[in-house]
Amino acid sequence: MRTRYAASILVAALVGVSATGCAFITPQATTSIGQVTDGVDGNVSPDLAIRNATLISDDKTSASLIVSLVNTGDEDHQVVVQYEDASGKSVDAVALVGARSTLTVGGSTDQRLVLDNVDLTVGQLFPVFFQYGSVTGTKLLVPVLSSDWEQFDGLEPTATPTPTPTATPVPLPVPTSTSTLAPEATVTPTPAP
Repeated sequence: MRTRYAASILVAALVGVSATGCAFITPQATTSIGQVTDGVDGNVSPDLAIRNATLISDDKTSASLIVSLVNTGDEDHQVVVQYEDASGKSVDAVALVGARSTLTVGGSTDQRLVLDNVDLTVGQLFPVFFQYGSVTGTKLLVPVLSSDWEQFDGLEPTATPTPTPTATPVPLPVPTSTSTLAPEATVTPTPAP
């Protein structure tokens, strides 16, 4: 009887350990939080984080940068956003991020940062460099998306309107002297002989 009782306890213990054993050696999925955005994240320094950087382009030669710059430090940071244009020239744009604040760029109500004269393909990853002060900075490969997606509609760069040529009136020649019109000639019938 004791043997049966001991065997029952042993079987119950083995079933319990085998059913829950994987929890002892496998990390919990909730301890690792993954990125759930369309853009990419990065850190320039412990004080400055880049969140959800995305490029929106429809014409493949310009793109709106959508990004949140999060400054957790006690000082303002003048962040340089740098990219290479289609000719290989390095182009800088500057954004001021206040101390302990977040600057959102590119949203429907935010200021815009447009990358001009670039060679893009929707779906590619385009390198953008973020840096401030004497900090080394970080390069992110930012995804290029189009405004065909509903959440990005209206966020693409707007074309600068080209001025339409207006018809200018051609000046009429100004007479240099006053002229008078000759009186109309009157035809008088002559009687037949």
